[in-house]
Amino acid sequence: MSDCATLLSAKDTLVGDSLILNLTWTTNLVISDWPGVFIDNNRVSKLDLAGKRLNGEIPPELANFANLQYLSLGDQLTGEIPMELSNLANLQHLSLGGQLTGKIPTELSNLANLTELHLNGKLTGAIPTELSNLTNLDVLDLSGNQLTGAIPPELGNFANLGDLNLADNDLTGTIPPQLGNLANLEWLRLSGNQLTGTIPPQLGNLANLEWLHLSGNQLTGAIPPQLGNLANLRGLVLDGNQLAGAIPPQLGNLANLSALVLSDNQLTGEIPPELGNLSDLLWLSLSDNQLTGVIPPELGNLSDLSELNLQDSRLTGEIPSELGNLSKFMSLYLHDNRLTGCIPTSLSRSLEEIRQIGLPFCDEPATAPKPAPTAKPAPTATPFPDRHTAQCFNGIAVPNPANNPGLVSDCATLLAAKDTLEGTPKLVSGCWHQRLGWHNYRQQSRVRIEF
Repeated sequence: MSDCATLLSAKDTLVGDSLILNLTWTTNLVISDWPGVFIDNNRVSKLDLAGKRLNGEIPPELANFANLQYLSLGDQLTGEIPMELSNLANLQHLSLGGQLTGKIPTELSNLANLTELHLNGKLTGAIPTELSNLTNLDVLDLSGNQLTGAIPPELGNFANLGDLNLADNDLTGTIPPQLGNLANLEWLRLSGNQLTGTIPPQLGNLANLEWLHLSGNQLTGAIPPQLGNLANLRGLVLDGNQLAGAIPPQLGNLANLSALVLSDNQLTGEIPPELGNLSDLLWLSLSDNQLTGVIPPELGNLSDLSELNLQDSRLTGEIPSELGNLSKFMSLYLHDNRLTGCIPTSLSRSLEEIRQIGLPFCDEPATAPKPAPTAKPAPTATPFPDRHTAQCFNGIAVPNPANNPGLVSDCATLLAAKDTLEGTPKLVSGCWHQRLGWHNYRQQSRVRIEF
């Protein structure tokens, strides 16, 4: 009866002003049939209201569920996280989303049995170092908030943590090398922050790591060759930073890698041919760097590759014909480099981006060079005293001009006087012209010229 009363008390606070009445908690139904409510040993053990579009606040009285192990609320909730939730001693899963504001309560560190903590909304402030007391934590997801400050080095104390997601916040400072102590970590996502400094080589100790996302920060320095020790890594995403130096050839040791994204950095040097050893690779993006040298023909060994992006660098030489072996290609970006030669015919013409390279296919006839422009003959000296005389003599205004020099002279006088007479006419005159017959001059002048 206590749990039933708590649910009915919390209902209105959770629903808020939502017009969608989908939380049909009523005493006309058995409590085990209430949406999102799960009963175990005659007590509420799980409350899952995700997707219910509740836009109210989190009721503090939820802390009265002594046997609650799983709490997941809607993605439109507002207000702050009540510190009373820290009294849920048996809670193992806590997921709060929506438009939550305020700071993360340090009291949540009292939830000793917690294995998953998901807090996503508009939370502000720093990440409490006290969260490192949650020694049973397997998932810590604080992504998509507005958290500030540095990543606490204490987070490296989680012995069981498998997923650390701090992406899309406003975190600053460096990546703590202590994160390299998370022996069971499989996912590390720190992208979309304002992190600076270098990538700690200690991350190469994360033997179980499968995904490393550090994109969209302000990281500098070289890519640590120690990352080549991550034998289980499936995704290495470092784009959108300021990383410099060469691509470590040790990355070619990542036999399980399916995505390698190093684009939009300041990487230099040549593309390591060792990348051709990544037989499981689906996506290779090295674009928007300062890479030089040729495209390694060894990339033709990546039989599962569906996208290759090498655009906007300084690559030279010809396109290797071995790229034609990649039958699963869906996207190929090679433009804005300094490539020469022709496009191998083994590459599919159906790839939309292929023509952007600016080279012909090797089986297309060479385009004939454009002939050099013919030099214009130098103008010959005119025998006429001025241009008006020449116009009257060569036009049709004066019939038989050679035998009518006087009329040619009068015609030239009229043309010379024309601009002065017109001033700024109200109508376009343009009628005294050497191509008009002489008999038209007087008639046209009377009609067109208005002073």
